[in-house]
Amino acid sequence: MLNSDVNPLDFLIHVVDDATPNVVLLSYILEAEGFKVMKSYDGDEALEQIRENAPDLILLDIKMPTMSGIEVGEELKRTEFSDIPIIFLSSTNESIDKVQAFEAGGVDFVQKPFDKDELLIRIRNHLMLKVLKAETERQVKILKDREMELSLANRDKNSLMRMLSHDIKNPLSGIMGLINILTEDKSLEEEEKEEMLVLVKESSEKLLSVVKNVLDKEVDAEGYDTVTIKESDIVEVAKQVLDANSAKTTLKKINLKLESDFDSFVFGFDQQKIYDVLNTLVSNGIKFTLSGGTISLKIQKNSYNDRALISISDTGIGIPNEMLTNFLISSDKSQNHHPKLVLGSGLGLEEVQFFVEAHEGKIWVKSEENIGTTFFIELPMNN
Repeated sequence: MLNSDVNPLDFLIHVVDDATPNVVLLSYILEAEGFKVMKSYDGDEALEQIRENAPDLILLDIKMPTMSGIEVGEELKRTEFSDIPIIFLSSTNESIDKVQAFEAGGVDFVQKPFDKDELLIRIRNHLMLKVLKAETERQVKILKDREMELSLANRDKNSLMRMLSHDIKNPLSGIMGLINILTEDKSLEEEEKEEMLVLVKESSEKLLSVVKNVLDKEVDAEGYDTVTIKESDIVEVAKQVLDANSAKTTLKKINLKLESDFDSFVFGFDQQKIYDVLNTLVSNGIKFTLSGGTISLKIQKNSYNDRALISISDTGIGIPNEMLTNFLISSDKSQNHHPKLVLGSGLGLEEVQFFVEAHEGKIWVKSEENIGTTFFIELPMNN
């Protein structure tokens, strides 16, 4: 037996030839080497057997009645068996036979009568190439899977960093600002000091709650894509968001208010993710609103489509028109016949859009430079 990394016991070779002596001879040579052999005596029979039991390699005679080897190869090229290597066998050495053989999907061409050792080497080489191709494809798939895992991990990291920026940095800045005023402004009345200390205490407690929630999520390995729908009160969530941002708005002297058609508005949504959405938008509003401005969080119910409508408005600097083009992905005028713009990936708000769409909701924005910006969120109430 010739030395090779190919173990013949692992491979099935299909011999196709209309001449019985040729089939017998090839089968004997291959089986003596340890290969498993499947035999066919015409093209139709070969195709039928291949469909039932795909071989690892085909030895295919070119000149056969009814259906030639070239026609068999062309037929296999149109099927899921097109990657099976075919070595064509021919009693002639004409160039036209070779060209047709390779055009029909052949990987090699052997002239009859063949040399046994040469044929076995060619068979082993093509089987080895097939093994290497399969291994390469497997490694490529592993690399692509790992790339996807890294991409998802990077998205999770970006989401966490943005959450830290909005949920931790902003209230922390407010707390530090109030502390600076308390320690440096000697003209403060006791009542003003008391109010500021209460805000510092409440904001610190909220901040501790946020940190604990992040750590708990890491321990529980909660997925970024997971949306847990349960009955929750959107009004209560809105109040929590405003409370979390109260220190910052007090420091900047921004009026922060909640407007709701309901004292309580309960429907199914992921409380934490919608909190993150509202908090991100409110935090951005604070960031771009000047001292003395107003941020309003409004909750309504759309009677015409039975959806909750939440809007976050600010009297800030607005989004410049040249930025708005990149910031938004499309426009839509279907909403109450009023123009609206659908939120795209920009200004660090990718997770906002992702979370809203995970609820099968919609989000859009209207903005006018130096006037203000309003984000609209529509959430279904039948989850």
